[in-house]
Amino acid sequence: MNQPVYRPRRIEYLDLYRAFAIMAVVAIHATSTAVAHYPKHTLDHDFYYFWNSFLQFAVPAFLFLSSLVLFYNYSSKMKEKGWMPAFYKKRLFYIFVPYLAWSFIYFTIKQLLAGKAPLEHVKQFSEQLLTGTAHTHLYFFLIILQFYVVFPMLLSLTRYRIFNKYVPLFFIAAQAVFYALHLQFHFTRLGSLLPSYLIVIGFGAWIGLNFDAALKKLFSYRYALIAALLSGGAVFIYGNTYVKTAFAELPALTYTLLFLFRNLFTLSACLLLLMICERIGGWKQDGTHRATRILDSLGTVAFGIFLIHPLVLLFWRRELTVEFAPHFSLGIILSYIVAIVLSWAIALGLRQMKWGWVLIGR
Repeated sequence: MNQPVYRPRRIEYLDLYRAFAIMAVVAIHATSTAVAHYPKHTLDHDFYYFWNSFLQFAVPAFLFLSSLVLFYNYSSKMKEKGWMPAFYKKRLFYIFVPYLAWSFIYFTIKQLLAGKAPLEHVKQFSEQLLTGTAHTHLYFFLIILQFYVVFPMLLSLTRYRIFNKYVPLFFIAAQAVFYALHLQFHFTRLGSLLPSYLIVIGFGAWIGLNFDAALKKLFSYRYALIAALLSGGAVFIYGNTYVKTAFAELPALTYTLLFLFRNLFTLSACLLLLMICERIGGWKQDGTHRATRILDSLGTVAFGIFLIHPLVLLFWRRELTVEFAPHFSLGIILSYIVAIVLSWAIALGLRQMKWGWVLIGR
């Protein structure tokens, strides 16, 4: 008789995590023009600069969550026959096709708005496709595709006890080595390279492999994580210039300090957000339940919102910037709301269509 295959339970509140993360991503893009618009050292600039900087943990949060979910789900499937081809088919196919489609959409629209013929610039499109530069947010796909390519190899390392015991340390060391190599060889487009995010991926892997025990341990260190968030965030948001000035003659030390505080902030934000979502997911009050259902809906189509919202912002800024010029902050807030709601509605509609996966995956 065949042994039943173990299937880990679905973690319901991870859709809440996706919802908060995608709201942060849209806020980063919506507030970027305000940071550039207002003069430095004004109240308006400081307000938008803080939120635009503080929410920068959002993209690493998606990589953290992707790692957590993959290691959580696939650690029990390694002995199943054919799991690897199925993994590549599902993950790469439903990510690469939407990436290809949206790269073409953004490239075509921007070419037309510039008064150019898209078909006459096929070489330019090919270059942008390879570098994730057809629009500002598409670099994320290069990172996630790199992760999917190496994931089976990373998962195979879990056969070794020492790797399982010290998962986060291996990833911390790997990212530190990569950054040390960057100081020597000066890699281009560092933010599009997977090794730049190995720390959050490593902690996601550790939690995915030891979910209940890891979450319990995180709660026991919650105050240390809050302190890490505040101290790391303070340096990340406000201390960059000071560190670069104070250690101008020691570039390696400058880079090391910024590396430590940036990752301290990003990682603690990812971990605390997971803990917050776990607590919210456990609330049973009717009012809270209705609110979480709305957020769950947002989270289930977060990938689609990520793809669509820059297009909404592109047309908003093109068509409505002048109209809202006398009330610039109101325009920023409205652009954020419209980008969230409209891309959410479109993604929900595409999800119901048979071919919708071409644009928003599965």
